[in-house]
Amino acid sequence: MKYSMKRFSGIAGLLLAIASPATVKTFGQDGLDFNEAERMMSFNVVELKDQLYFGLRTFQPEQQAFLDQVVAKVDSKEIPRSMVNIVFVWAKKRNPKIPYPYFEIAMRLLAERRGVTFD
Repeated sequence: MKYSMKRFSGIAGLLLAIASPATVKTFGQDGLDFNEAERMMSFNVVELKDQLYFGLRTFQPEQQAFLDQVVAKVDSKEIPRSMVNIVFVWAKKRNPKIPYPYFEIAMRLLAERRGVTFD
């Protein structure tokens, strides 16, 4: 599914914040720095698949197929769960009613920077 980059202008800020040395300051103000995401790992009481399916409000099979790929990449340690958690929270803040499109585009861009691709 293709999305217009105009709708995702905040993604540039997310990408810059994650990639820049000032990450701690940028996310620290929101209480969402990399250390915070790592600390969230000990509080995971919900399976990642359930967190993504229900938290991102996915109903279409192609959306759920993408989330299955994300879960598989986390399970194979190609991408860290902390990165998924950060993007998940960011997408829900960006648009609480329809967070999935924001999650998908940000995950694709961040994973690409790590050399990981999705179908």
